[in-house]
Amino acid sequence: MTRRIAEIRSRGQGRRVLGGQPLVFHCNHYNYWLQKTVRLDPSLGMDEVIRDAAEGVAYAALSESCDELGLTSVADRLGAAADLFAHLGFGLVDFGATTEAGGVVRTPVSHYGQLLAAAAGAPFAQDQNLFDQGFAAAALAVAHGKLPGSYAVTGNVCQSRGAEVGEITLVPASRTVTPEVGLGPLARDPAPPRPTDTSVDEDAVLSALAGLDLTGNEEGLVPRFGVALTHHFANFYNRISFEFVRRMAGSGLLAEAQELLVDAGYHCAFNTFGGIMTSAEWDAVVRPQCATGDDWVHGMVAVVNALGWGVWRVAELDGGQLTISITDDYESTGYAAMFGRAEGNVAYLASGGVAGIQNLVRIGDIAARPSLDEAFYANCFEAEGSWRTAEARCAAQGHPRTELSARPLGRAS
Repeated sequence: MTRRIAEIRSRGQGRRVLGGQPLVFHCNHYNYWLQKTVRLDPSLGMDEVIRDAAEGVAYAALSESCDELGLTSVADRLGAAADLFAHLGFGLVDFGATTEAGGVVRTPVSHYGQLLAAAAGAPFAQDQNLFDQGFAAAALAVAHGKLPGSYAVTGNVCQSRGAEVGEITLVPASRTVTPEVGLGPLARDPAPPRPTDTSVDEDAVLSALAGLDLTGNEEGLVPRFGVALTHHFANFYNRISFEFVRRMAGSGLLAEAQELLVDAGYHCAFNTFGGIMTSAEWDAVVRPQCATGDDWVHGMVAVVNALGWGVWRVAELDGGQLTISITDDYESTGYAAMFGRAEGNVAYLASGGVAGIQNLVRIGDIAARPSLDEAFYANCFEAEGSWRTAEARCAAQGHPRTELSARPLGRAS
């Protein structure tokens, strides 16, 4: 299977970019929970934000990728867009029924249209393929040498509501799409050295993960670790998360919005980290290195350092606290690029992730390979004594790096 894909390059510390846009791995469960969260209140108008965020990152990545690959014809550029969609795990997209005047974009396979259902556990009342819609509009604009915002969605059929094939109808338009910011400001200093009080060999873990094929299969999907991964655009997540907080703050619900985004991080930790720690890959590479519960924490942190989220380091680990320092975390760099200095912590996903590791290891005994179901989630994350991120400071506030400390609920520092 040959695809025309621009080179994915390492940048900063623990980060990678394609076409100038930072990429991170996330799974269908986080994609479901984040989208569900930001769409909770229809009056916020977040559907258009989601579409525009998708269009912004896809347009920037596709424009630079086509230039890098030397692709100039409409057919080649649309082919590259379809290749990228599949390579990153979003599914299969067909532009065959489109022209410069628009047309219908088909998605025979769609991560958003089909795989969020596994996380939801119930039928959808709304179309879930908003990312696909923004990507399709961006691809058509790039192919025909137009600006972002040159197409609008006037019709949509989605697998999430029973359709056999997704269909997105595009027509010419003149819309404003927020320009993308790229990677953002990176740390000046290197990440702290790796801890020496663990038997986990992070280099060995990263080397083993580098040998896995985490690109889209023949259906354009990445089924790994019991979930469906996407190699997604970091600033898509950032744009919709930060705009959700801004709009909720305007209604006097800032704290509630921030907690909802951290909660999406808990679900990410539960499903992605839980899936990783009960996978055959973990059993083959990491588990044999783990003699203690602390080693499981170090092992999971080592795996996180392969996800494009920045460089995580265990700064403190005992029975009452886990502190993780993160260099170049994608939420902080994205916020700083978009808005400048933050007044408070904006590393919402990471905050949920740090606490989530401890809930899985200390409360859930993930080493016993439990079923990752709703009852187990409640036992790990909602029971008395579950872990929460109690202290947080992030690089977007002006700190050298992000530091997140998790403790069991009810325990003071």
